Amino acid sequence: MQIHLKLYSILREKLPPDAKGRAVIDLDEGATLEDLLEKLKIHSRVVISVNNKHETNQSRLLKNGDQVKIFSSISGG
Repeated sequence: MQIHLKLYSILREKLPPDAKGRAVIDLDEGATLEDLLEKLKIHSRVVISVNNKHETNQSRLLKNGDQVKIFSSISGG
């Protein structure tokens, strides 16, 4: 299945620079948000939105076409 991903702030470094924080990620059917974070090697605290709704349950099953946005929970300015 394919997930539409958008990473913000420092997390954008998890993708190639030319991706500008956006990617379509292939995951196995039955994958969870936790699986996505592991694939991206994100081990810090983050804020996640799935289909424009705040999501705190990292065990949430993802579906083909889901739009996932991941924000760093700490940012500087």
